Amino acid sequence: MSEKKNTGKKAVIAVIVIALIVVIIALVAVISGKSKKGGSKSATEAGTEAMRSGQFDIDYAKQVTKLADYSGIAITVSNDYEINDTAKQKYLTNVLQSYGADAYKQVTDRDTVADGDYVKVDYTGYKDGKAFDGGSATDVMLDVTNNSQVGGSSFIDGFTKPLIGAKVGDKVKGDVTFPEDYGNDDLNGQTVTFEYTVKGIYSADPVALADMTDEQVNTVFGKAGVTTNAQLTTQIEKDLKQQLYSAEVDKIKSYMIENSTVEIPDEYLQARLNEYIASFTKENVKDGQTLKKYLKSNYNMTVDQATEKWKENLTDQIKTEFIFGLIAEKENIKMDDDAFNSYVDYIVSASNGQFSKASEVYKYFGSGHKDEGKTYLKNQYLVNKAIDTVTEKANVTFEDGSAAPDTSSGSADAE
Repeated sequence: MSEKKNTGKKAVIAVIVIALIVVIIALVAVISGKSKKGGSKSATEAGTEAMRSGQFDIDYAKQVTKLADYSGIAITVSNDYEINDTAKQKYLTNVLQSYGADAYKQVTDRDTVADGDYVKVDYTGYKDGKAFDGGSATDVMLDVTNNSQVGGSSFIDGFTKPLIGAKVGDKVKGDVTFPEDYGNDDLNGQTVTFEYTVKGIYSADPVALADMTDEQVNTVFGKAGVTTNAQLTTQIEKDLKQQLYSAEVDKIKSYMIENSTVEIPDEYLQARLNEYIASFTKENVKDGQTLKKYLKSNYNMTVDQATEKWKENLTDQIKTEFIFGLIAEKENIKMDDDAFNSYVDYIVSASNGQFSKASEVYKYFGSGHKDEGKTYLKNQYLVNKAIDTVTEKANVTFEDGSAAPDTSSGSADAE
């Protein structure tokens, strides 16, 4: 079917909020996994007893049997991460879309949709005269020529065809047929009717950063603390620099994993996997639905397939923690309590109300155990500081051979 419109406003303007939203996503992907020292039992003492990962005592030096040279790593990143006017414009367009604001110039000299137009619509899908789940969206910008959402994925054949010749304010209908292998038993091979309300016609020319007035900026981004064009321009530059930094970190992580030798205790990996599966099930599988049905319906995967993917991702995550945990020890990186408390406070502020205080964060990341969660986050903080240290020493170039700008003000918190 068509891609659903996400109507939530994303806090993409505040750099630190962006970074910590991403760290929450990254940590949720390995939620409750704790790569740390000071646990009550060693990996070899675990036996077959079911343990939380927070109960293991991990010795980084023992688990990382070969540590790659991390001084002055040479990495190459895509020229897509260059910070120039084209990149700034593309980023602005994405930000405006995420805020639900008009990212393209509105056509005002005519009111009839033509080939090549972008069109803002509300739509609802009907099967046998009844609206079906997942078939409705509001304020969606469609590329009628390419039968797709602007900046998004393609629709089923013929989805945007009824819009050609429609006028602003019109309601038009059209029938489309889902593929036999669409992946939804209720819609496979079925013909349905979509009704569209045409709300505006737009050109393919994006709203230019230089053309945005302070009033327009304040209207869209004022709640995020960005009220002028100058502030918006500065913030976009910072965000692009953060994206470049994140790309550098990804390269450095991959390099260190590929060139180091890391042993992960089987029991520890299994504990992390068990915790992730339990957390994933609790957060996603609702209303008596089984994990099997949820994965099939949403990802077209079996439990075994999903488990193997999760295990693969966790393995890389744990290797990263062990490697950079050891580097933190070697570089004598110490805990800064004030900075750590700020780190946790930002997780609270970026959680969209999920957390109201630090203790809830600790409990969440400790699988219900605050002390374990706090220890995990402290270790994660040190790991991120070690990643910062290695990244600052790296020799970074773009694919065209030009030197990348300094990103030392970036933060591995974004990982």
